Amino acid sequence: MEFFEFTSLAQTASMLITQDPYYSDYWLCLIIGGVCFAALYAMEAISLYTLAKNNGFKNRWMAFVPFVNTYYIGVLSEKNKTFNAKTKYFSLALALVELALVVMGILQTVAIFQLFAPPHSYVVAETEHILNNKGEVLYTIYTGSYSISENLPQSLAWAGWVFKYMNNILGTIFELAYIVLSVFVLSAFFRTYSPRNYMVFTIFSVIFPVRAIFMLCVKNKKAVNYGMYMRDMQKRRYDAYQEYMRRNGGYNNGGYNNGYNGGYNNGAGYNRPPQSQPEDPFGGLGESADNQSAPSDDDPFGDLK
Repeated sequence: MEFFEFTSLAQTASMLITQDPYYSDYWLCLIIGGVCFAALYAMEAISLYTLAKNNGFKNRWMAFVPFVNTYYIGVLSEKNKTFNAKTKYFSLALALVELALVVMGILQTVAIFQLFAPPHSYVVAETEHILNNKGEVLYTIYTGSYSISENLPQSLAWAGWVFKYMNNILGTIFELAYIVLSVFVLSAFFRTYSPRNYMVFTIFSVIFPVRAIFMLCVKNKKAVNYGMYMRDMQKRRYDAYQEYMRRNGGYNNGGYNNGYNGGYNNGAGYNRPPQSQPEDPFGGLGESADNQSAPSDDDPFGDLK
């Protein structure tokens, strides 16, 4: 699947650079896509094999077989379920969708070479003219849409149908299914081997064809159950908090009890013996400024006088 993604990216870049919508350099795009795919495929296979070896999984050969290795991702994620079901069931569905997309990609590639053979007699790229204020054509851009020529031979009718409909309709449906299943499978996989960063790894692996890079980052990790990991993290944070409170006196020294007892027992609280004559808090209001005494240290509003 990543092979056609890299090829598509290379073709898009080629069209932007050369302004040629007729796939003239498609063979070069296939080579670029193949090199990128081979490098990442080897990286992913080695990572899956290492994880399987470190965690005691059998059938490690699955890590090197196309489509089977996609299923093996779910096998390696057995400690974390998806919707209360084993993740390997979702990875099996993902492998089948991936196989369907690869078959469609192969048909699309063959159709391109058949339809875009020089002198481009079977496909016409639709254009749009950009005009100035005088109605003159400034430049012409390609809209990205194509129309099949009427002189297309009957023997190539299948190629015209594949190029026009398969990528736009069937391809879109299967690509959406591939994205959804990838989120489920890769989320469970990275929750198993990188629970702290699983969300970031999953998002980038789904949006970009770079999941092999993140798998390489976790190839030496041990499998964990995400629920147990979160409970352990919460316990560690609670223990750290308790240790912090113990070292700093906790609630009994400078905390709640000290503030409470200091307010009620040491201040004007219930346990303080009553004074012979309580001080009138409004006594100074009837005196002149010269006769007022200095504010008491116990007066909470002393700084305002």
